[in-house]
Amino acid sequence: MKEYRVLRVYSDDLKKEKRVFIYLPKSYDTSDKYYPVLYMHDGHNLFDDKQATFGTSWGILDAYAEQADIPEVIIVGIETEGDSRADELIPYEFKYKNGEIAGGKADLYLKFITTVLKPYIDRRFRTFKSPKNTGIMGSSFGGVNSIYASLMYGEYFTRFGCVSNALMYGGFFKELKKLAASTQFHSVKKFYMDVGTAETDNKSFNELYVDSNQEYFNIIKDKIDESRRRFDVIEKGIHNEKDWAIRFPEII
Repeated sequence: MKEYRVLRVYSDDLKKEKRVFIYLPKSYDTSDKYYPVLYMHDGHNLFDDKQATFGTSWGILDAYAEQADIPEVIIVGIETEGDSRADELIPYEFKYKNGEIAGGKADLYLKFITTVLKPYIDRRFRTFKSPKNTGIMGSSFGGVNSIYASLMYGEYFTRFGCVSNALMYGGFFKELKKLAASTQFHSVKKFYMDVGTAETDNKSFNELYVDSNQEYFNIIKDKIDESRRRFDVIEKGIHNEKDWAIRFPEII
């Protein structure tokens, strides 16, 4: 049976309760094995079209049901909802074109994951607890957050999935680039990032997507051994869950 679990976990730092969506591997209930854990942003968009913001999920349950060769991992999806999404995922404040200010709470969000949620998951499920068996992954602003985690949270995560990264906002991209230039990435086991050539329906914005992702990768590529990092430019890749679902099995 294809299924996932939903928990509610309170964050003192964010002053709110978070829904947490959990996928356990097929063999979990019929074995005594322990499993790596992948924490993913936008958990409500991962498993169930009915929960997904735009009516289409990443289809992760279908991927595991249909493809036997996908590595078995416990996937923990954290809801990042509504107006607070950019605040929680982006580490530095920035301005949208309309002048609205967002961002700046990523450390509070990542503190919730690393000091509240991860210990809870490790107590409740059979997990490999070490950083070498723990990853973090997301798309768009979730990709930006995973990039930031690779720079600042290497004591908790060593595997990073950064998908369709929305890096084109100068206010925080400038800070991320400075941080990356001074980081050695010694703890990174695997680093994946990608960007599509058709992320939006605006040609100029698409060029910003590709150029900013390429610029960031150029900063880090000589700091991470080629066998441990990968950057894909996805021809005609679009900024939505349907497209990310196609990439998921290869990324994982």
